[in-house]
Amino acid sequence: MIIHPVLQRQTPALKLLYFILILAASLFFVNMLGVLLAFPFYGSSFLESLSQGYDFSKPDIVSKLKYLQIVNQFALFIIPSLVFSLFAGDKLFRYVRLKRHISSVFLMFALAVVIVGLPFINWIGEVNARMSFPQMFSGIEQWMKSSEAQAAEVTTAFLNTPSLWGFVVNMLMIAILPAIGEELFFRGVLQRIFKEWFGNIHVAVLITAFIFSAIHMQFYGFIPRFLLGIYLGYIFYWSGNLWIPIMIHFMNNGIAVCVAFLSAKGLLKANFDTFGRSDDTFVIVFSAMVVSLLVFLLFRNRRSDGEFVIK
Repeated sequence: MIIHPVLQRQTPALKLLYFILILAASLFFVNMLGVLLAFPFYGSSFLESLSQGYDFSKPDIVSKLKYLQIVNQFALFIIPSLVFSLFAGDKLFRYVRLKRHISSVFLMFALAVVIVGLPFINWIGEVNARMSFPQMFSGIEQWMKSSEAQAAEVTTAFLNTPSLWGFVVNMLMIAILPAIGEELFFRGVLQRIFKEWFGNIHVAVLITAFIFSAIHMQFYGFIPRFLLGIYLGYIFYWSGNLWIPIMIHFMNNGIAVCVAFLSAKGLLKANFDTFGRSDDTFVIVFSAMVVSLLVFLLFRNRRSDGEFVIK
């Protein structure tokens, strides 16, 4: 008698419902455990000091916020995705397509898109940042700008460190864990559920990318993140291997961490949010053209086994 995983034969709607329930349970229990584990290191006043407001000039406050950010990565993305995969597939890593074999050529082309596309994506970000709402939505717009400013303040506080230990922590918190956790969550689980639900990979990619961008709660960076989500979704579909979007995600975030560290050390003049930006129209257009060519090559030479062959 063959025993199938609990969720394997459930409808996509029920799978999504169970995933949400697993997510809610993880947020509660993992965050609670994280707070309890913080007391031996930060003392009994751990939560009390944070409840009095965030003074980013104090290293201990920034340290506590970084700790909570790391715990949240596990609670929100990593643990729920792995638990769901355990119930939805016959093997833990098979469901989310974490395969050992990675086509080095496919990976090289996929990573090149992120590097070459920096001027174009930064330009898209500038266009997005200049968008404004009609007067009747001025209250919403003001709230979005305030949220954006707070998010920028937190990001700057996290990244502004010249110490090697701070750099290592930032790489873990901003590059490694989000790359693994968010790709498990969005591409590994959600995109697969939506593909089963709608029977259309394009709809699944677009819905997942929309949620991926919206969950970051940064409207003025919504479009670039939405485009990144679309790219990661198709790369996962074309390669059939989650490791490739994980590596792309890692490099995308890792570049910002490295630039911020070098800038804090005085070795680089560019800021993490302006790196790769260009005001030269030719550079922006050329960037968009090369990205389009690389994406076309990835699409043209895709194979179901994740291999990549130049035709």
